[in-house]
Amino acid sequence: MSVRVVMGLGNFGVEYDGTRHNVGASLVRRLAAGCGAEFSRNKYCGAYVAKIDLRGRGVVLAFSDSYMNLSGVCLGKILRFYNVACSECAVVHDDISFEVGRVKLSVGGSSGGHNGVEDIMSRCGNEFVRVRVGIGGKPDPRMDLADYVLGRLDEIDAAKIDLVDIGACVGALVSGGVQAAQNLFNRRR
Repeated sequence: MSVRVVMGLGNFGVEYDGTRHNVGASLVRRLAAGCGAEFSRNKYCGAYVAKIDLRGRGVVLAFSDSYMNLSGVCLGKILRFYNVACSECAVVHDDISFEVGRVKLSVGGSSGGHNGVEDIMSRCGNEFVRVRVGIGGKPDPRMDLADYVLGRLDEIDAAKIDLVDIGACVGALVSGGVQAAQNLFNRRR
């Protein structure tokens, strides 16, 4: 089954722009801009949505107008509004398990302690594609995880995130499916 909805996770508000935890929403915004699409608020979804044509297929891009830990509420509304199954959705989010800028695609598994992913799993199921984007681990194990993920990307890490080819990744998911996209993106580069 092909991906029809791509949701980027993040906290809503300018104070969260540029933080590690908002990498997913930032990448989805960048994808929309690259396709010449603009987001508008959909009150029925509790989200900002944009529609793009990617490799000959229509795709809905979205990010929540709320907080990370309510991502499942938002995605559930989006899936109902557009009549899309959870398995036809990709969720782009930050992951502390990988070096900054590495992308890994997966379906199923645990939330890895990610509150947004956990909320989606509990409310929508676990059949969605996870586009996990590395933000690196905490520099000091004593550091509070929330402080780390809500911290801003430095110049070097922001440049690495800028190199993530989210258009190619989502394009591969849309046109070739999960396994083909995994073959392209899950290898270390």
